[in-house]
Amino acid sequence: MLIINGIAVVLVVLFAFGDTQTFNFIYGKGKVPQFNLNNDQSATAKNRVVYFWRGMNDDRDSGNIKTVAFNKTFDNTALTVSWIGNLRGPLGISKCNRWYFTFKGKECANPFPIDTQMHESVRNNLFGSRTVRGFCYGIPKGSVSIGFNVGKCPGHALGNAYTGWITTTTLVITEVDIAKGN
Repeated sequence: MLIINGIAVVLVVLFAFGDTQTFNFIYGKGKVPQFNLNNDQSATAKNRVVYFWRGMNDDRDSGNIKTVAFNKTFDNTALTVSWIGNLRGPLGISKCNRWYFTFKGKECANPFPIDTQMHESVRNNLFGSRTVRGFCYGIPKGSVSIGFNVGKCPGHALGNAYTGWITTTTLVITEVDIAKGN
């Protein structure tokens, strides 16, 4: 364990040659300035895990891309999730793909689902780095399975999606206390 600026940092490195390399960074308490809500309100990180996958190449059009376990330590906190990586879709005229998070197998309902959609009106094959990020409230403490999924957009035909493509993909999960003054 390292202590950096008063934050306990544990580094666990797991090497899996083939489809993924996963690195988990687990942090203790620390201010997270990018979550500042106002001058008098801020979010404080209570627990954070960061996953990295190098060379993810997932060509499924529908289904679960990755699921990880997260240990939520408080009932009165929110989870913020961020997926950063290459996405391509839908590779077809008038088709659409949707990438979204699930928590214990269900989409976030408080405040809203955490998702993004890509729709095409012409046939392109554009890969690009995308960030899918959001907060989810009302998840009780304990083990939480967090999934990143791809599927069909409502009202559109399913497109030909691609998640990853050679570069590094990152998933950041942070438990935050967003109460005033914390």
